[in-house]
Amino acid sequence: MRLEEFEPDLCKNEQEFSISGLDTIELIKFAFAKDALFRFKVKGFSMSPFIRDGDIVKLSPVSHYPISFGRSVACVCPAHNRLMIHRVISKKKEHYLIKGDNCFAPDGLMSKEDILGCVIGIERKNKAVFFGLGPERIIIAFLSRKGLLLLVKQLIPESLRKLIKCRMLL
Repeated sequence: MRLEEFEPDLCKNEQEFSISGLDTIELIKFAFAKDALFRFKVKGFSMSPFIRDGDIVKLSPVSHYPISFGRSVACVCPAHNRLMIHRVISKKKEHYLIKGDNCFAPDGLMSKEDILGCVIGIERKNKAVFFGLGPERIIIAFLSRKGLLLLVKQLIPESLRKLIKCRMLL
């Protein structure tokens, strides 16, 4: 079965519009009920540098991409009823520990019902970005869980950052 991509008609004419997080959650649920993919522009810096403010993310229902260690997911924070995209850094029984790559502390445990879908694509400046979604996501999640990702990010020399940036734009 091939998933179709859901993009509201208003997006097709390249006009930008903004809707609330709650409305976005409902649109995502609607698209997934139709077994479609969902694309939207993210706001915020909690997943930087792998997902940046203004990037377009493509989500898939969890029925097509299982929730696993290192995977970036769109979820609804139960405490605030807010949409966020963060990474799975641990699984404890039937719950997942979620954390932003650029955050010091995890968001807490989320149930499978709180997780709407998995990030399967990122676009930045009309180019696909793959770094952070492939096998390297396991290392990223491990470093994040141990509280080392932000430290490693600070210690990476500029030359290596440029190499990683080139890889992200391939």
